[in-house]
Amino acid sequence: MEKIQVEIIPGVGLGKLKFGMSRDEVKAILGEPDHQEVTSYSDDDSDQSDAWEYHPLRLDLSFEEAEDWQLTILSVSSEDYLFKGSSLIGLSQDELMEELELLGVKDLEIEDMSSEDHPQQLLIASEEFGINFWLHKDILEEIQWGPLFVDDNTIKWPE
Repeated sequence: MEKIQVEIIPGVGLGKLKFGMSRDEVKAILGEPDHQEVTSYSDDDSDQSDAWEYHPLRLDLSFEEAEDWQLTILSVSSEDYLFKGSSLIGLSQDELMEELELLGVKDLEIEDMSSEDHPQQLLIASEEFGINFWLHKDILEEIQWGPLFVDDNTIKWPE
């Protein structure tokens, strides 16, 4: 498995991984995933998602059927990954909000995503950067991002 760059690039990807890549292109960079699961968001299986996990890298990827199985979501859960040069994983909500302000991320929306299965879960999202910050018990555990959009229905794929 090739070592990848750790800088999160909003709307573009992560190092050599770019949104819009095919599964074969991703495998050529990272090799076979440690775990793979195809799921559907509806009963008719018309909107499937292929989720890949690379455990040693603490990296998850998702390919969507609706986008011709192109790479559409990246998620990281290691403090080795940087956003605008800053390591954010492990920060408290207050520390994260302060750091994001310093980094120029101002359009933040906060939503309580707690459930029976996931108590004390909070989502902080920036539409401008197409990035989500997932906190559990007030600690940032995962950063998730995807391509940006031209409008509500049109993805701006990186070049």
